[in-house]
Amino acid sequence: MPAPLEDVQSFLAGAFQRPLPVESEPALAAACGEHVTGNERLTPAEQVDIYRRQFWLRHYDSIKDDHPALLHVLGEDAFEAFCQAYLIAHPPRTTSLRDLTADVVSFAETYPGFPPERRGLAIDMVRYEHAFVEVFDGPDTPPLDVARLQAVPESAWETARIVLHPLLVRMRLGWPVHSIRFAVRDGTGPELPSAPAPVAVAVYRKDLVIHYEELSDAAFELLEALALGTPLVPAMNRIAEHADPSEAAALEADVGTWFQRWASWGWIVDVVE
Repeated sequence: MPAPLEDVQSFLAGAFQRPLPVESEPALAAACGEHVTGNERLTPAEQVDIYRRQFWLRHYDSIKDDHPALLHVLGEDAFEAFCQAYLIAHPPRTTSLRDLTADVVSFAETYPGFPPERRGLAIDMVRYEHAFVEVFDGPDTPPLDVARLQAVPESAWETARIVLHPLLVRMRLGWPVHSIRFAVRDGTGPELPSAPAPVAVAVYRKDLVIHYEELSDAAFELLEALALGTPLVPAMNRIAEHADPSEAAALEADVGTWFQRWASWGWIVDVVE
């Protein structure tokens, strides 16, 4: 009597997700004969292994497409080993490749297989490149009309709450991964840095294109405060308290320039007075 369909599907899904050829596991190869007929050219195990190889190639290529700079950082062999370990630990939960790397950041943070000298760089690169995946097809929000921003009375900035675009990703990184990824995508094959170089960046989408901007420490801190709901003036005062006198004096002028840029890039979507 044939096995129930769900049992066949479960067996094949498990066989496809194994990293080694089906023929290398005699018990698995024998079990294939219970669910797959084979033909004159291929045994049941060989037929199943064709789909197993396609499973790995399809998902490996998807991760590679999303993480080209991580491939550059690790090299082909180490990158393939990382992808294989990730797919074993986190097999696909849905049919959408969009969801394939949903757990890749947390996995990378504890993955023991990165070369020690590149571990920090690799983890930062995973974080940065995964942000592009998240931003690429996330839900959009209409930008704030610049005239609306300019019409807010000065007195309102003491209490007004600035709403940032939900797809604006802000991150502090220990390595200049944004420059490395840009060079990789540009085809210049950059040399990798030998030491950390901390940087703050923002990743966002505008006109269906993903962009990034490097941020000063003060700009990053201000964005973080605004994201938490702190009104503009209290947020600026808090930053100025920890800045040296020259930076504190320049902050007010800088904020005006930042807001013009942030509004034009669609980072600000509302002001709640």
